[in-house]
Amino acid sequence: MADISAHLLNVEDVIENEIALGATQRSVAMTYALALKSDWPTDWKRVNAAIVKRWPKGLARIKEMAWSGKCFPKKEQG
Repeated sequence: MADISAHLLNVEDVIENEIALGATQRSVAMTYALALKSDWPTDWKRVNAAIVKRWPKGLARIKEMAWSGKCFPKKEQG
């Protein structure tokens, strides 16, 4: 993932809201990835529990997409 810093606040509520609104695993992984780079504290236990509640077998996939950056669209070559 690119070297960025961010201030993503209240990630727990953001991800819970995304899940409640029917977001895809990829979309949640994008938010998860941004939260990983945020210097704002995140309650990862709460975030992971929300993901597992919605997708009992999806946490590992979401984490892999977030950590690798594969959740983000590829840049076009040009």
